[in-house]
Amino acid sequence: MAVAERPYALHPRPIRAEAWPVAGMLSAVAFGVAALFAHPAEYGLAAVGCVAAGAALYEPRLIGPLLAVALPLEITKLAFPFLETRSDLGGGLSSSTSIVDAGRLVVALAFAVWVIRPARPRADVIPQSALTLPLALLFAVYACSTLWAFDVSGARTETLRLLFSLGGFALVPFFVRDRASLRWTLLAFVAAAGALAIVGVYQQITGDFFWNEGLGRFGERRINTTFADPNHFARFLLEGVVLAVIAWPFARRGLRYWLLLPAIALSLLTLVFTGSRGAWAVGALMLPLAVLAVPVDRRARLRIIGGGVAAIAVTALAVAAVSPFFTKRVNTFTFGEQALGARPYLVEAGLDMFGDHPITGVGAGGYQAAFEEDYYSYKDPKIKANITASHTSAVTIIAELGVIGAAAVAFLVLRWATYIRDLVRTRDPELRTTALGIGIVSAVIFLGSQTEGRFLEDPFLWFFAGLAVAIENLVVRPRRTGAE
Repeated sequence: MAVAERPYALHPRPIRAEAWPVAGMLSAVAFGVAALFAHPAEYGLAAVGCVAAGAALYEPRLIGPLLAVALPLEITKLAFPFLETRSDLGGGLSSSTSIVDAGRLVVALAFAVWVIRPARPRADVIPQSALTLPLALLFAVYACSTLWAFDVSGARTETLRLLFSLGGFALVPFFVRDRASLRWTLLAFVAAAGALAIVGVYQQITGDFFWNEGLGRFGERRINTTFADPNHFARFLLEGVVLAVIAWPFARRGLRYWLLLPAIALSLLTLVFTGSRGAWAVGALMLPLAVLAVPVDRRARLRIIGGGVAAIAVTALAVAAVSPFFTKRVNTFTFGEQALGARPYLVEAGLDMFGDHPITGVGAGGYQAAFEEDYYSYKDPKIKANITASHTSAVTIIAELGVIGAAAVAFLVLRWATYIRDLVRTRDPELRTTALGIGIVSAVIFLGSQTEGRFLEDPFLWFFAGLAVAIENLVVRPRRTGAE
């Protein structure tokens, strides 16, 4: 008799002997770092990290879910008193942060597991996909920009960041290797969004900001939870909602009503509290597309969209009744394009940078330094905040990388669109819907970066790109074996 399929079972393999000393070494390092602080929270996080490392060594396919949970924990940058930098954060932070955080530690753990216990040929870490060539060209542009960059240190930092992102991109499909690990990774991301949405509701009620307390002053409360910038937190919530919607038809009934539905409702509620006008606009465009991507009949789609719009409208009216700040944020949409936060003076300065350096730009990571040095006259005196970092990724790219970099990025975007189009041609409804969802999430990141910055620097962009390659592997493997 055939055995019933267990769609979420990972079927772990026997553990190897060398995993134990490695787990012990990781535990010693984690507790040693925690001892530098002598705070219970750090000890607790170190213990959780040790358990996660041991679990990943036991079952490498847990790397995907671990990364989905760890990436949103930007606040962990505060827990490491070395390699300090603030170049990759927004939100007007004044305190120093480390380049080390939970997400990057999980990527390092993935690399260690790849070396110690890969459970498949290590050479498979090199993606054999249409994205490999444009990514190699993009990295070459970044690396070469260090030769002529306005800010050489910034260019080196951005190049190393891109290299690390590419490493994470390669490791994700290496460990997300079957349907079960793909499903768990998506569900873990949705669960993380739902959990942080609950934290966001707590922040809204209490005004207790764990990070960047300035967001709660002067009667203006913008919820950021574990993110430095509330705009990036809002974008993360949108991504979680999209994944929950596209996972709905393929999830068990219990998961639908105990995980997906609460995560959607809480994420949309907390999205209102973030005060992110750009995310609100992007959500209005992208969330209906996510519903249209779900393989259900037309009437069901209309009911979902209608019910969602009604629920959001009721929530917005309820919040507006108790929060004057929310009403004030909504009223700013009457200001036109300036309401989205792009700050025209930053765009004008970036276009002038491109005009002065059309071929090579000012170098990767050089926009802010060039603005403060040579283009500060563009600063709008009506804006009191001293904002000098670009908030529009398209302008950032041409200003920093010039025509060469813009061509490389355009090639990558075109190849990515073609790649997603090819993935959605599969006859497998679950993989096709998931690929569409990843395409929508990438559009959320790109559109959001036009008013909030952080496009190629966004770790979630590379995480989802890796999941797309994982889907390609699942599509190609049955074809090679004649299953399709």
